[in-house]
Amino acid sequence: MAPLLKDVMASVVSINTIDSQASDGITSYGGIGSGVIIDADKGLIITNDHVIAEAQDITVILSDRRQYNGVVLGQDPETDLALLQITADDLSALPFSKDDDVQVGDYVIAVGNPFGLSSTVTSGIVSAIGREGDSRTSYTDFIQTDASINPGNSGGALVNSNGELIGINAAIVSRTGSGSGIGFAVPLYIVRHVVKQLETYGIVDRGTLGVMITAIPHDRTEDLQLTSLEGALIADIISGGAAEAIGLQVNDVITHFAGRPIRDSSDLRYAVGLVPPGEETNIRYIREGKSSDQTLTVKPVLITQPVSLPLVTRDTPRV
Repeated sequence: MAPLLKDVMASVVSINTIDSQASDGITSYGGIGSGVIIDADKGLIITNDHVIAEAQDITVILSDRRQYNGVVLGQDPETDLALLQITADDLSALPFSKDDDVQVGDYVIAVGNPFGLSSTVTSGIVSAIGREGDSRTSYTDFIQTDASINPGNSGGALVNSNGELIGINAAIVSRTGSGSGIGFAVPLYIVRHVVKQLETYGIVDRGTLGVMITAIPHDRTEDLQLTSLEGALIADIISGGAAEAIGLQVNDVITHFAGRPIRDSSDLRYAVGLVPPGEETNIRYIREGKSSDQTLTVKPVLITQPVSLPLVTRDTPRV
């Protein structure tokens, strides 16, 4: 793996931040994180939003020890991603994986700067996919890995056995603050969508489908004529929304959105949150045992309409 990792390490940077500089000369240092060069010509670097969220000054340190000031092009706290830019020559960008289909058991390598130890490489497997973040407002569908991830790895690369980027390391579960074999990375399909909007607009503009959704109850597979519990069940339709415009109905089960399979209601929320308002996309749903495909235009998150209270619970999100 050494020749392959040499190229990967050249694309992973260290990020040092200063949060504030007081008039009395006292400097508040933010911390150390990692980042990944994704466009060598433009000097674009993807990292975690929490790495640079409070920073007033950002220093990007390359693997060859060159240092540059980092400029924030955009931030998206909901996916914990941020896009930086540096002006430098002879950069090396990490290629994206050609396939977003990450599977449990895939061999992976984490590259970053844990505790400030630059260009540290650890390896493991994909332990799980589809892990939810700790916030109900986030749009993060994490990859879980047992590759050792520690403080300072945030924003670093998770790559496959071909040396291609499949995720951005973002978080750990630990009682001690150090890696315990449970790390999380933002998957590449989210990175692709977010980077595109951050580079163009500086923010991520999210649309809405105009439905209230819930998990499929175990005792309803027969009357809904379903063969599995995968999908998002429509509990209510919001007037004036994209779903109403194409004739979706209560009790329809959405199984695919924007080309991605929908395992549950959280999956649908993540998928809708990556499509900007006004963009046309595809949807597949099951009604009375029959699968149908349609095209719809996602609408802005401006529609407010009371829903039928008996159908709405605390676990019934709107998308």
